[in-house]
Amino acid sequence: MDDMSRATLGNRLFTAVERRSRPLSRLAASGLMAAMVVVFVADLRGVLRSRTVEGWAGPPHSSMDFAPWFAGMVCVLAVGLAVWPRDGRPATLATASAGVAVPLAVLVVSASLWPLPKGMYGFPLSVTETMGLLVVLALVALRCHLWQVLLVSALCFLAGLSDYLREPFDPQPAAALSLVLVGLAPGLYLRWRAADRQARVRRVRAEERLAIARDLHDVVAHEVTGIVVRVQALRYAADRRPELVDETLPEIEEAGTRALESMRGMVSRLRGPEEVPLTSDPADGLRALAAPAAPGRPEVSVWLEGPVSELPVEVGTAVWRIAQESVTNALRHARGAGRVGVTVRADDDLVALRVDDDGRGGGSSAGGHGLVGMAERARLLGGDLSAGPADQGRGWVVSATIPIPRRGTR
Repeated sequence: MDDMSRATLGNRLFTAVERRSRPLSRLAASGLMAAMVVVFVADLRGVLRSRTVEGWAGPPHSSMDFAPWFAGMVCVLAVGLAVWPRDGRPATLATASAGVAVPLAVLVVSASLWPLPKGMYGFPLSVTETMGLLVVLALVALRCHLWQVLLVSALCFLAGLSDYLREPFDPQPAAALSLVLVGLAPGLYLRWRAADRQARVRRVRAEERLAIARDLHDVVAHEVTGIVVRVQALRYAADRRPELVDETLPEIEEAGTRALESMRGMVSRLRGPEEVPLTSDPADGLRALAAPAAPGRPEVSVWLEGPVSELPVEVGTAVWRIAQESVTNALRHARGAGRVGVTVRADDDLVALRVDDDGRGGGSSAGGHGLVGMAERARLLGGDLSAGPADQGRGWVVSATIPIPRRGTR
């Protein structure tokens, strides 16, 4: 699989995960609301049952017995407003509103129960109230800004501490702080997971752009360079050798057709679900680089040693693309070159590539991306690449080595 196909596959995987997360979020929201309703009904049944107990040692029965249940109803409605999946500003606004409404409802009920007689038990926080505080803390930590998280945390801490106004016991600030921390923990964890996933999505998209840029550069530049070299040769030789026009024009047409076919193949891989390798046999692609000398164009010779045809697809494609780009750079920048040699040696563990020429000048333009793309291809597969002048002082040499993964390894 080549770099562009691998990056495109990664982007499609993240898109699929994003699509599947939506129904899961709806399912989680539905389950949470169902749990809130069940707890709310259980709290109501508990209030009604307490009014029938003989010898009740709690606060005297009155309509205020239903005050915690009323606060629980506010919690259920507020959570229902905030819990349903939304995106952007509406989600933040709904969650922040619920984060303020739930602790305020608890505080208002606590203040209204404070002057009443408590008996032995008082009016403890109902399960629905406690659950509502935990849920809004988690949602606010997940969706809201820092100042909103701090505001809601302070309100929930006061709401938890207001249990002292309902019961004849000492205040419990540690219990209120624990309630806040337990509520924030799942929201902060999910927020970290979402930030990590977004970072990975950005990284995959950046890799995809680089992979597409490399393949566009390799495919188009090689064929177009061949066309430009042939056209330049015709400009200088057509007057002296008119027969070259009839010989060269078909070659230019073939090069343009190959470039168009390569572009169509890349577009198909971007659009289609299947991952088609750029070449089924890297040896064929390497041999296709060979070309006889022509006016204004050096000879390109290719030597292959070892099982080049049996290289894994990703290794074979990388070797082919590096060789293709190196030949293109030599044809474009090596002035006065008479030959360009491509040598590939493969064994069971390693494949080595060498591309050299006998021209003057570097093998790559100063502002181009060819050497960067070639180095990236080799590095992604655990190999290395070097490029520079030949030892004899004339010509340019590109050398790359790429390890061959053993069967069954990645």
